Formats: sequence, structure tokens, C-alpha cells
Amino acid sequence: DPVSLLFTLGGALAVTWLSYTKAQLIGLWHAIRELCDGVVRLTADHARELQRLTDLYRLQGIRGLENQEPHLKDGYLKFAVGLLVDFHNEEKIRLHLEHRLAAFVAENEINREILATLGKLLPSLGLIGTLIGMVLMLGGIATVDTKSLPGALSLAVLTTLYGALLANVLVAPVAGRLQSAAMQKEVNMLLTKDWILLVARGDASALDNSLRPLTIGGESDAAKFHEWQPLSLTAQG
Repeated sequence: DPVSLLFTLGGALAVTWLSYTKAQLIGLWHAIRELCDGVVRLTADHARELQRLTDLYRLQGIRGLENQEPHLKDGYLKFAVGLLVDFHNEEKIRLHLEHRLAAFVAENEINREILATLGKLLPSLGLIGTLIGMVLMLGGIATVDTKSLPGALSLAVLTTLYGALLANVLVAPVAGRLQSAAMQKEVNMLLTKDWILLVARGDASALDNSLRPLTIGGESDAAKFHEWQPLSLTAQG
């Protein structure tokens, strides 16, 4: 029933649009597109890329990293290498990287809030549609208008169904995948920040010690960098 679907989905999207700014909603859209494109790199692969850059730095120095900068696909790593080339100062590099990391964390937190809001609104709008359908059914019975009963019954049943399905089959999985991808990306960003600061400090032995466990053991050790709270989308009745 398109009317029931439009009421449930359209109503939830409209309330979400009124609750957040255009920039925040566009940020969520970009995050979902990035998730679909699969551009988030595994931590072990990211560590191998850092190891490659470390070897290049030993051979060619800062000029080697500068030549690699345009070819780097990871935006945060490219930003970090650019800071190293431009500033050569550990404290300035640290401040810029921490600001960029904090902005990413804040943006991801807003994305989670938007999806959590949408996940709560869908069942709520479904329940409202059910109540409206019941009112219309009672009105049809009182006026002996049997023609309006099927439409009212359809609205009462399908709005709740659509709300539960969309919240649990669409919004919740997307929120879970975004959370997982954001956790992976933040681990990579933390690893990049520590690596670039070691390069700026000129600590060659620490560079090897920081990357070797990740390139050998995979991403299980890297997952200890940061701990996330699970996101639950509960229906409101």
C-alpha cells in the first residue's frame, strides 16, 4: 500500500530532516556512499602501507614521502604526510592531526545519532498510522460506510509492518556497518598519527616496533586502540 509506506517512511524522513542540519544529513549520505564503495582499508593492510612508506623514508628521506603524497589514497595519511613536508615540527603536526581526528569522531557520532533517531521514528510513525487506521475504521462502522473499512484496515496494519521492517531490516544494519567502518577508520587514523609523529621525531627503531605486530598479527591487536559502545535501535511503543 503506497499510502501506508509514504506515511511511515515519509513521516520519519521529514521529522529527521527537521531535526538535523543539511550539512549533517549530507555528511551521513557521504558516509553511506563511502561504505558502499568499500574504501575503508583493513588495519593490517594500512600497517603494510605505513611500513612501505617507512622503508621509502629510510632510502630517500622526506623527499621520498613528498613524492608519494599525491598517490596516497587514504585521506588522513595524505594529510599527515603533507603536514610533515610542510612543517617539520612535531607539535604542530600533532595539533593538526588531533583536530582532524576529533572532527571525524564528532561527525561519526552525529551519523550514529541520525540513524538512531530514524530507527526510533519508523516504529513510532507506524504506531501512529495504526491508531489513525483504527479511528477511521470506527468511523466507518459508526456511519455504516463499508467502503472505507478496507483502506482503514490496510493503513492500521501496514504502517506498523513497514515501520518495524524498515527500522530493523534497513536502518539497523546500515548503522551497524557504519559503526564498524568508523571504528576501523579511526584505528587507522590513530596508527597514522603515531607513525607520522615517530617519523617527525626520527625514531627509526620505534617505527619498526610499532608496525611489526600489526603487519604480522593482523587487525586483532589493532582493535584494542579504541572501544565503541554498541548501537541499539529499539522500537517505541
